[in-house]
Amino acid sequence: MKKYIKKIVSVLIIILSILSIQISVYSHSGRTDANGGHKDNKNKSGLGSYHYHCGGHPAHLHPNGVCPYSSSSQSSTSSSSSGSSSTSGSSSSSSSSSKTTTSVPSTIAVTEIQIEEKIEDMEIGGNEKLTATITPSNATDKNLTWQSSDESIATVDSTGEVTAKKSGVVTITATTSNGKSSAITINVKEPVKLGSSYITNTLVGKTNAGIV
Repeated sequence: MKKYIKKIVSVLIIILSILSIQISVYSHSGRTDANGGHKDNKNKSGLGSYHYHCGGHPAHLHPNGVCPYSSSSQSSTSSSSSGSSSTSGSSSSSSSSSKTTTSVPSTIAVTEIQIEEKIEDMEIGGNEKLTATITPSNATDKNLTWQSSDESIATVDSTGEVTAKKSGVVTITATTSNGKSSAITINVKEPVKLGSSYITNTLVGKTNAGIV
């Protein structure tokens, strides 16, 4: 019987020891007031006459009225949020930089061409410079190709200069890169020669008119 009582006493002592250890660790967390703390008149916690047990944490104080556990938790959350925001910003920046804008250059086509000179006749050996007006004036490609219908009668170079070769009718054409064209027809003829009869008639006419 005595041995049984000793065993019970031993068990009770062990239980009391465990309880006293827990009380000393958590500083008798017990019931807390509306602020999450309670009085510790005997200062068992070593933190003074009043301490806190916020969120089930061990006894602690609130420096400057702020729970250290709460502030550290918020700091961690803020840091995590900031990190994700930074990552998101980096991702957004990366995706935006990966986008490339391709611009298609605009081309203004020639709609009309007109040779300005109205040349009908040329003498063999003569030269005439032709020019062409392109519409619109801001067309992208203004290159022209000049061509003679019969180079034995007249030739034309890349600048539009015509050289008469022999008698005949020839057509000179200016063509743009996109196929617009303008043409004129020229009659190439022999140059006028002043014969002896022309000189005699001229002198006689002047004498009859009283001109010496």
